[in-house]
Amino acid sequence: MKIYFIMNVRFPTEKAHGWQIAKMCEAFLLLGHEVVLVVPDRKNVITKSAKEYYHLTIDIPIVRLPVIDMLSSRWGRSRLSFVIMEWTFIRALRLWLKRRSSESAVLFTRDQFFAERFAKTSWHIALEVHDISQGFFKKHPRLAKNVDLFVMTNSWKKHEAVRVWGETVKEKIIALPNAIDIKAYQDMDSVSEARQKLGWDQERYYAVYTGHFYNWKGAYVLADASQQLDDRYCIVLLGGIKEDFAKMKAYVATHALKHILLIPYVPQDQVRTYLAAANCLVLPNSGKSWHSRFTTSPIKLWEYLAAKRPVVASDLPAIRELVTEREVYFVPPDNTKALAKAIQLLAQGDSKRVNAGFVLAAANDWETRAKRLIEAFQMI
Repeated sequence: MKIYFIMNVRFPTEKAHGWQIAKMCEAFLLLGHEVVLVVPDRKNVITKSAKEYYHLTIDIPIVRLPVIDMLSSRWGRSRLSFVIMEWTFIRALRLWLKRRSSESAVLFTRDQFFAERFAKTSWHIALEVHDISQGFFKKHPRLAKNVDLFVMTNSWKKHEAVRVWGETVKEKIIALPNAIDIKAYQDMDSVSEARQKLGWDQERYYAVYTGHFYNWKGAYVLADASQQLDDRYCIVLLGGIKEDFAKMKAYVATHALKHILLIPYVPQDQVRTYLAAANCLVLPNSGKSWHSRFTTSPIKLWEYLAAKRPVVASDLPAIRELVTEREVYFVPPDNTKALAKAIQLLAQGDSKRVNAGFVLAAANDWETRAKRLIEAFQMI
């Protein structure tokens, strides 16, 4: 099967969607399918190839279409800059696809605007629905009629689409969460080995968070929870883009938070060392965010489970859909006292949940996900 994976993003990128795109392309290719990733030709501070940057086993064929990249210019990030880049990418994409009009392929994308613009063409369109705003399905009724397949990353989005668009759309929707490269986690360092590499205290209790420092991800809640812990504990916050990292650093200093170790973004292969060095891992999503409650499908959760460390997670519908109390320890969202108590508890170990979590993660790898998608593509 031929798949054109079309994304209007900078690639490679340090953001999680880049990792997901790369691993899906790799999985399709390893299954023997023909895949081409089509992206805008944007300025990129990452100079490594996708294979090197994401530690892939195979090169991804990539087509980079010419765009006016004002987002990388002195004009900076503005709505106008994005609109101009999007318009030029769509224009270049139309010309590129026109030269391939005789081919039989699935156009696979995470971009609803692209899906709308290419509706009612001769191409089969599969739209993977990830981060969406409130009222998304009401705002985009055309998608229901013109997209051939919807891939919802959780069941909530599937049920909401059917509720708004009607029962007839159900037949072309599948619910399929994100996944994990389980092989990368099968030879993890021991706690002591990882700490020796990082120079961490062998006797302290480390609770580790990796990812962005957005409010809805709960990083600030976790930072505040450090006030409930004594000197034996350390909250590790790893990640965040440059601007968000600076904000978190200022927040920690302003509030005189003592038991926090801030670490800027590191490549994915290095993240695993920090996970291995942890006593427990924390997914503190905020319940104040609609996206956090209902639409997210965090790759980070699978990474935590694959790392074989106890996991404490916010008790939210989007998280409950993926795991149960058998795999993680749930706490009320935005509750610093409950979060601190959970960290104290899990720092002592939780072998039953750790084992159950790894089994669940192993059953949700990228290859399994890709096989299910291919089956769905073949039904279009």
